[in-house]
Amino acid sequence: MQRPTGLTVLTILYFLSGGLSLTTSSVSMVFGAWLTTKGGRFGAGPSVLAPAAAYRGELAFWLGLLGTGAAVFKLVAAAGLWMMKPWGWQLALVGGALKLITHLVAMIRNAITPAGILGALIDIAILVYLCTPQVRRALSGDPVDAETASLYGRPTSPSSTAAV
Repeated sequence: MQRPTGLTVLTILYFLSGGLSLTTSSVSMVFGAWLTTKGGRFGAGPSVLAPAAAYRGELAFWLGLLGTGAAVFKLVAAAGLWMMKPWGWQLALVGGALKLITHLVAMIRNAITPAGILGALIDIAILVYLCTPQVRRALSGDPVDAETASLYGRPTSPSSTAAV
């Protein structure tokens, strides 16, 4: 079965987004580790700031590690979508639902920004698109028979139409 164009675009965007997230998360981990080991020894700075710098560095490291895990999750989902595997669809649904939940939690806490609202709308659109029959059928792993193809207006081979 041929990959739907929207799925191709979505997969490419997932690869780009996952790659950028992996890069920024890795930088955050490195910077956090650097802050933790430096511990406020930035030249002539007072040693009173050492615990705060170490804490911020440790927090940045763990947030970077969490972001790295999320980025790898997105890249694996993108690979599954690209290969048109059912597990890729499932991972994309789980990832999209988790992102939507984070936006909803921000909304409940009155901490959502206009960018967060736009992100939530995009997440909803992606989830709706992933649940369309065309995408679900493409990622089901099942071959399409002539009768099903004719129901959805798909071209069939001449030998298959004679049998129907």
